Amino acid sequence: MSLTLDPTTTAEGGSAAPSSPAPAPSRAGRLVRNTPIGVWIAAALLAFLVLAAIAPSVFLRQDPFEIDPANAFQSPDGLHLFGTDQNGRDVFSRVIAGTGQSLLLGLAATAIGLILGCALGITAGVSGRWLDSAICRFVEILFAFPGLLLALIVIAVSGTGVVTAAIAVGVGSAPGYARMLRTQTLQVVAAPYVETALALGRSTSHILWHTIVPNVARPLFVLVTLGIGQAIVWASSLSFLGLGAQPPAAEWGAMLADGRNYLQVAWWIAAFPGIFITLAALTTTVVGHHLQRRLEAEV
Repeated sequence: MSLTLDPTTTAEGGSAAPSSPAPAPSRAGRLVRNTPIGVWIAAALLAFLVLAAIAPSVFLRQDPFEIDPANAFQSPDGLHLFGTDQNGRDVFSRVIAGTGQSLLLGLAATAIGLILGCALGITAGVSGRWLDSAICRFVEILFAFPGLLLALIVIAVSGTGVVTAAIAVGVGSAPGYARMLRTQTLQVVAAPYVETALALGRSTSHILWHTIVPNVARPLFVLVTLGIGQAIVWASSLSFLGLGAQPPAAEWGAMLADGRNYLQVAWWIAAFPGIFITLAALTTTVVGHHLQRRLEAEV
């Protein structure tokens, strides 16, 4: 006679307690597990830059504008972490003090580019064929010029300065935003919920502001994150050429221009502002691409 053991019966004949199901991982746990370590490092560096921009006094050790010719061209040491420049100013303090202006330039330029891009792209997406075609031809003409060259044309017409540099970079980035937003608008307009709103008798303005714009604006945060890094590089390039922030402003591009003449005797004057420009562009791009992949996965 064979004996079949019940899987819930122990060897001593008792009943084993049923195993409880493993608890489902929390949303925070899934976020930590699904986020690569490189993205966390980029996010931490970006948080450091934002904190330095908002509260530079937390990191400042010396006055970034204090001139001390006796200590000019001091190499990095315990007192001057990034060394001193040709005027004896502490490079670390100037880099930290310039974080706010450099990030603000990037944010302002990105905002201007998005506003212009939204105006062109959404208008083209919801308009009739002739207006859509006219806007597309205008954007294509702007695309004939590289973004930085278009910014230089704006500066040549408007003059130099920080505000002009932000406007110029915004205008230079607007065509790219306009093309992406037009494509997004066309997809939203063809969506079933827009047809449903039309069938319910909603007005055109109501559909535009309560249905189309909110759905088109959803990926804008990702576009902003990706665009800030590019805008910072472009704004720093204009300052490097003497068309943006002017010395003695503690702005990364202007500092890079100041240090280019002393690379053989004091490489740190130009190296550290350049490293921070690279960090700002790299961290915002990495975080932006990660957010874009998560947004596409949710859709």
